[in-house]
Amino acid sequence: MSRSGLSSLAASHSALLAALAVLSASPAAASEKLIEVQWSDPEIKNFVASSAPPRSLGPTADDQLSKLKLPVLAFEATPGVVEQTFRLGPRPATERDVVMDEENPVWYQIVENYGDVTVSVSADLRVQHEFAVDKFPIYENKTRGAAPQAGPTVSVFDDRESGGEEGYLAEYTVVKYGVPYTVTVECSEVAKAECKDTTQIAKDSELLKLIRATPPAP
Repeated sequence: MSRSGLSSLAASHSALLAALAVLSASPAAASEKLIEVQWSDPEIKNFVASSAPPRSLGPTADDQLSKLKLPVLAFEATPGVVEQTFRLGPRPATERDVVMDEENPVWYQIVENYGDVTVSVSADLRVQHEFAVDKFPIYENKTRGAAPQAGPTVSVFDDRESGGEEGYLAEYTVVKYGVPYTVTVECSEVAKAECKDTTQIAKDSELLKLIRATPPAP
């Protein structure tokens, strides 16, 4: 998959989420039971009470994120799995997209495109969806002498098996404040080795930090 192909893939994901946003505005969606956020979590309380300015993703994105009814996690630095791909050529400019529904701000997705790798963080207070694992081959890090993997369990899917574009997907979920956050790493064909590096991808989860939290008014 070319870099333009990954950009198209990220754009298609954003378009899909935008379509879901329209559906979420329906009366049926509005009546859905939502995950209850643990706003009393000490980390959230310390974040809200801190005088340090939160990480900015740009004026437009910051305005969007401030309206969300759930805490926002994002990578505080470029993930190591992405850094590894810069050996493939000049470091590309990062393209970032924030997707949410301002009419029903109970979900978000932050997509960062680094050329041969696209990384996204998403969370949804509504029903969560998962890959049909039985339809995709899953790879584990079986390198001889590899240390036991710390952090979340990472699943890697060969996207070619689904009839999609050439490439690989790595995904894991972490639960914080009662909310599941899903990280998806999409790799082009030339960067497929990075998507199989589950140890590095799991280690990168340490870079996920709280960047926005707007507790409901008492």
